[in-house]
Amino acid sequence: MSAESSAAAAAAAPAATSGEPGLAKGATIGRYVVLGLLGRGGMGEVYAAYDPELDRKIAVKLLRARGGGSSEIADGKTRLLREAQAIARLSHPNVVVVYDVGTFRDSVFIAMEFVAGHTLGYWLEAQPRKLSEVLDVFMAAGRGLTAAHAAGLVHRDFKPDNVMITTTGQVRVMDFGLARQQVRDDEPSLAGQQTLDAGARAAALAETMDPELDADATAKLATADGAAPPPASSGGYLQVKLTRTGAVLGTPAYMAPEQFAGTGGDARTDQFSFAVALYEGLYGQRPFEGSNVIALMANVVGGTITEPPSNTRVPAWIRKILVRGLSTSPDDRFPSMTDMLAALAHDPAVRRRRWLGAATVVAALAAVVAGGYSVSAGQRAMCAGGPTRVATVWGPQQRQAVERAFAANGHKRGAATFAGVSGLIDGYLARWTGMYAETCEATQVRGEQSAEVLDLRMGCLSERLSSVKALTEVFSAADTGVVDNAVSAASALPTLDRCADIAMLRAVMRPPDDPGKRAQVAALREEVAKANALATVGRCEQARTTGTTVLTAAKQTGYRPLEAEAALALGRLADSCLDPAKGVEYLEQAVLAAEASHHDEVTIGASAFFVTLYSDRIRDSRLSRYWVLHAEAILYRFPGHPILEAWVAVARSAWLSAEGRAEEALTEDRRALAIKEATLGATHADTAVSLYNVALRLHELGRDAEAATVGDRAIESFTKLFGSDSSRIAVALSLQSEVLTALRKFSDARAAIDRALDIWRSNDSSPYFIGYGLLDRGLVALAEQHPKDAQTDLEQALTLLADADAERTAEVRFALARALWAAPRERARAAALARKARDALGTTASAKRRVAEIDVWLAERT
Repeated sequence: MSAESSAAAAAAAPAATSGEPGLAKGATIGRYVVLGLLGRGGMGEVYAAYDPELDRKIAVKLLRARGGGSSEIADGKTRLLREAQAIARLSHPNVVVVYDVGTFRDSVFIAMEFVAGHTLGYWLEAQPRKLSEVLDVFMAAGRGLTAAHAAGLVHRDFKPDNVMITTTGQVRVMDFGLARQQVRDDEPSLAGQQTLDAGARAAALAETMDPELDADATAKLATADGAAPPPASSGGYLQVKLTRTGAVLGTPAYMAPEQFAGTGGDARTDQFSFAVALYEGLYGQRPFEGSNVIALMANVVGGTITEPPSNTRVPAWIRKILVRGLSTSPDDRFPSMTDMLAALAHDPAVRRRRWLGAATVVAALAAVVAGGYSVSAGQRAMCAGGPTRVATVWGPQQRQAVERAFAANGHKRGAATFAGVSGLIDGYLARWTGMYAETCEATQVRGEQSAEVLDLRMGCLSERLSSVKALTEVFSAADTGVVDNAVSAASALPTLDRCADIAMLRAVMRPPDDPGKRAQVAALREEVAKANALATVGRCEQARTTGTTVLTAAKQTGYRPLEAEAALALGRLADSCLDPAKGVEYLEQAVLAAEASHHDEVTIGASAFFVTLYSDRIRDSRLSRYWVLHAEAILYRFPGHPILEAWVAVARSAWLSAEGRAEEALTEDRRALAIKEATLGATHADTAVSLYNVALRLHELGRDAEAATVGDRAIESFTKLFGSDSSRIAVALSLQSEVLTALRKFSDARAAIDRALDIWRSNDSSPYFIGYGLLDRGLVALAEQHPKDAQTDLEQALTLLADADAERTAEVRFALARALWAAPRERARAAALARKARDALGTTASAKRRVAEIDVWLAERT
C-alpha cells in the first residue's frame, strides 16, 4: 500500500465485485465532487472526492439502504442516516474525523478525512515490531473504540485494516460503516442468544455459507434469497434470524460468536474483535484456525483457541487477558473496553518491582531499571496527587457553585449554558488526567522519560490546571455577561498539546531553582490565568487590573517567561477592552520577554495577535506583514503544532485581506478551518468562528451563493453552542444579511438583520453593534430602492457609531449620501457626506477601493 493511502481506500481494500455501476468522475454527492472509486464492499462504495467549499480532498462512503419495497428502503435509509449522524458526532484523537453526513438517492453518505499513512495490518507486516510497540498502537486503537462505545456506538467490524497509522504516528480507528447504536429494538438480546449451543450456531449458518468466502473481507455471509423453511430446533431459530434480517455482515476472521449467530452484539462484541486482532499482532497468528470460513466459524463459536507458538515472547499475563476477551459468552469477557485496556496497561511484573517492599520502592523510583532515571520525593508526591488536584479545581463543590451562579443571575439560558460549559470542562479535565497519568508512567513505570522531562511536563500541566481553576472561580461569580461568554471562555482553555512537546518545553528558560521563588512564579501564573479568564468572559476592567498587577510582580521576579505571559494577557485586551496603541506596547513587551527566554508559544501568539491588530484596528499592512513573517519564522522551528498553525493561518488571512488579496485570504481561512475541524472538532466554538471567516471572505470575493451556504452552517453552529439569542449569532446574521442583499433576496436579508438587531437590543449590546445593524438594514432598503426607509436607519447609525470605526463610519456616510440624493433639496448635504467619507478613509486596499467608488459616484453627480 502506498504511503498516501486513504482511510476509506484501506477500508474497502478487499472490494467485492459488483455489477452495479459506480459514480463517474465529476459526479456530485451533495456538494462533493467525485474524483474516483476507491473500493466497493458489502455495504456500499467508497469514493475519493473533492470538497469545493473547503478546498480539500476527502473520502465519501455511500451506505446503501436495502429492502424489498420502497417503504423498507425508506426505513433503512432513515436508520442509516440516524446512525451516520451518531458517528459524525464522535470526536476523538484515535478516530478518523467525519465531516458531514447526508442522503444521496437511496443511500446515506459519510464524508470523512482522507488520511495519509498505512493500515495497522500493513504496519504489522512491514517489519518485526517490539511487543511494547504493538501494545502501544493497539492501546491507542482501543481508546478510539472506547470513545465510540461511550457515544453509544458499536463498530462491529474492528480489524487491523480498519485502523490507520498516519505518517506522523497517530493511530485512528476508521470505517464505522457497520456501526450500530447499542440500543436496538429490532434485535434479540445477547442474553437470549446464550441459550443457543455452539453446534447449532455453526450448523445454521453453515447451511447458507460459501466455504470459499474470504475470511479477511467484510462481506455478507447470508441473505434471504432462496432460504429454506427453518427446522424446529435452536438451529432453526438461528436460520430464521439470518434469513429474516436479510444479512449477517462482518469480517469472519474477526467476528464474535454472537455475530455469527446473527445478533448485532454490543460493546463486548468489539472487545472480541479487538482481542483477535491483538492476538494476531502479538503472536503472528490468529487465535482460531480453520481451513475455510466454515471451519473457522466452528472454532470461534466453540471457543477453540490455538496454542501459542513455542518461541513466543508474549507474557502469560497478556495471554490471560486475551483469552478472557475471546470468551464465547459476552458475559465472560471484560465488562468494557476500558476494563480490558486497564488490564493491559498494568504489567504485574512492573507492579511487583514497585511494591516488593519499602526499600525496593525507593530503589525502583530512584533508578528505574529501564532508564536509570532518578525521581525526587516531590515528583513522587505530585504524581500521586493528580486526582486530588483535579477535585480541588472542579469537584462537586466547585461544580455546584458555578451551577448556582448561572441559575441565580436571571439569564434565560443559564441552565443550558451550564450544561454546555460543564461538558467542556469535563472533557478538558479527562484529557488532562490522561496526559497526567501518561506523564508519570513514562518516567516512573516505563522508564522512557527522564526526571527532568517529568518536571517540565508537570509544570506545563499545572499551568493548564490553573487556567481551569481561574475560569471556575470567575464562573462561580457569574453575571449575565459572564454567562453570555461562558462557552467561548471554556472553549478557549489552553491546549494540552504543548505539554507533550519536549523540544518546546526544553527551549523555554527553566523555572527558578530557589523553592520560594518557584512557588511565587507558580502563584503569579495563576493570576495570569485569572486575567485571561476575565478577558474571555468580557470583564474588561477586572482583567486590566489583574493583568497590570501581575505584570509588575512578574518583572520583579526576573523570570522572563512569566513576564512574557503576563504582557501577552494584557496585549490581547486590545481586541475589545484596551486602546490599540496600549495593546501594541504590551505585545512588544511580550515578544521581547518571550524571545529572551525562548518562550516560542508566546512569541507566536503575540505575533499573530499583532497581525490582526495592525490589519483590523491600526490599518498598517506593512507592519501586519512583518509580524506574519515573524510568526512563521518561529513556527518553523516547531512543526506539528496544529493549533499554532491555525493561529498563524488566521493572522495571514487578516493581512492578505487588508492587502486586497481576498482569494489568498480565503485559502488561509479554509486552511485554519480544516485544522480546527480535525483538531478541535466540528462543534468547537473556534471552528464555528472559522466558518464565519470563510463566509466573510467568500462575500468579499462576490461568491455570495457559496457564502450563504457557509454562513448558514456558521449560524447553525453558533446556535448549537450559544443558544438562539447569543450576540455571536447576531454578528453572523448581520453578515448573512449582506450576503442575501447581494443575492437580491431582500425579504430574507431584512429578516436576518431584524433578528440580529432584536438580539443585540435584548442583550443590551453596545451602541456600536446597534449602529452596525442599522447600517445593514439601511443597505437593504437602498438595494430595494426605498431611500426614505434607508435614510431613517442610516441617520440613527451615524449617530450611534460616532466615528468609533473610521472605515465603518465612512461607509455609513456614503450610504446616507446615496439615500439623500433621491431628494433634490438634500443633494448638497449628500455630496458633503460623500466627500467627508472619502477624506476619512485610510490607505488600506479596501479603503482605496471605497475611495475610488465614492469618486466615481461624485463625478457622475457633481
